[in-house]
Amino acid sequence: MVKERKRKIYSDVTQGDVGLSLWRLSLPSMAGAIFLNLFSLVDLFFIGRLGYVAVAALSISGVILAIIIMVGLGLSTGTTALIAHYIGKKDYDAADNVLFQTILLSVVCSIAMLLLALFATEPILRLFGATKEVIDPASRYLKISFSFSIFIFLFLALNHALRGSGEAIVPLKMLAVANILNIVLDPLFIFGFWIVPKLGVAGSAVATVISRAVGVALLLRHLFAGKSSLHLHRGMFKVNLPIMGRVIRIGFFSSLEVLFRQISLLLLIRLIASFGIVTLAAYGIVLRVRMLIIMLGFGMAGATAVLIGQNMGANLSQRAEESGWKALRYYEAMVLPAALALFLFAPNIVKFFNNQPEVINTAATFIRVTAFTLPFLAMAVILGRGIAGAGDTVAPAWVAGIVQLGVRIPAAYILALTAGLGTIGIWLAFGLSDLLQGAIMVSYFKSGKWQARHHRHREILESDGFILGGGAG
Repeated sequence: MVKERKRKIYSDVTQGDVGLSLWRLSLPSMAGAIFLNLFSLVDLFFIGRLGYVAVAALSISGVILAIIIMVGLGLSTGTTALIAHYIGKKDYDAADNVLFQTILLSVVCSIAMLLLALFATEPILRLFGATKEVIDPASRYLKISFSFSIFIFLFLALNHALRGSGEAIVPLKMLAVANILNIVLDPLFIFGFWIVPKLGVAGSAVATVISRAVGVALLLRHLFAGKSSLHLHRGMFKVNLPIMGRVIRIGFFSSLEVLFRQISLLLLIRLIASFGIVTLAAYGIVLRVRMLIIMLGFGMAGATAVLIGQNMGANLSQRAEESGWKALRYYEAMVLPAALALFLFAPNIVKFFNNQPEVINTAATFIRVTAFTLPFLAMAVILGRGIAGAGDTVAPAWVAGIVQLGVRIPAAYILALTAGLGTIGIWLAFGLSDLLQGAIMVSYFKSGKWQARHHRHREILESDGFILGGGAG
């Protein structure tokens, strides 16, 4: 018999002012998203001191490592959607059950990544055009990251689970702790100090693994303590295949969306690498700067997904739709001045990471192209990830696939090689795909088809015997 513990219930986002609820959830989520992105930015800052070859190694391995993040985000999206649904219904025991199934799935995925670490890092790097001087440091970085991927999976899953329940402050605190630790450990393992050996690029992977492991330990302690909106206890340690299947089904299309994005980036790596190691280094820098802006959107979109998911769970579809449009307006108000700053100060931003004149010139051009299309990228991020909270991850996945693989890749090769625009052609292809993806997602959100998909999703969740829930425990 499990001892009854007091459950901490957060304010109901299905009632009151939508804007206030959105900001209450999104501010910690946006700060958390920035903290999450700081892992890669801090790595880039210190690795940049080793030279542009090291930056190129980090760039190509970072794109490949994003496959882990892709799977982790997929599981997290499925978890967020289901937990938000059950919290909206006040079925807290069912929400707990979803959390435990996600932990089991995280363990399974990490075992698969361990096999890649043992047998496939160098072949993967060669497949995507890594040069001889880049393969060795990139391979050591990937072996460490793949081997300890369990901490990436659990860190993402536990953070998103708590956010899906409406608990935003604790995940933010854990991200802050992990980032502070990463900032301290990065220079120690990269450059070496006292008894700590100099590991170079691989040192950043070691620092990140340790930092996330500490974050996971703190999150598990919080969940087992019984003071959270979600509870973990020994009495719930049972496999629930229907829930696992639903998390995977929702998460699959979310992962597929990220996979399409990563495939487009990996296919472009071969084209970019053909222009030389300077262009590859510039590409890695700009991707991280671009991701910093997008991560703010991911924070706002995560809050939007919770509001949409909980309100759809409570049968408040009009309030759910209002949440999406308000979130988009708020995020655009942040993106426009950020885009202006990127355009005006592009060279200075690049200098912060690398002072090679060739890298600065190449990267600054890409940043300025990105600045023009950020408002459209905002539409895709907020609305695409927002409707994931209602269980619709299918439409955003197919839109991403069509635009990023069907438009971005051909356009990049045509503009860069056939039209003779070189690297500028690649950057313009990025901008064109961002514009199209944003416009399509606005049209889809207006159509209301995502709500119809939610109702089918709801029927499955409420079918007899689907989950051992049963109330507002």
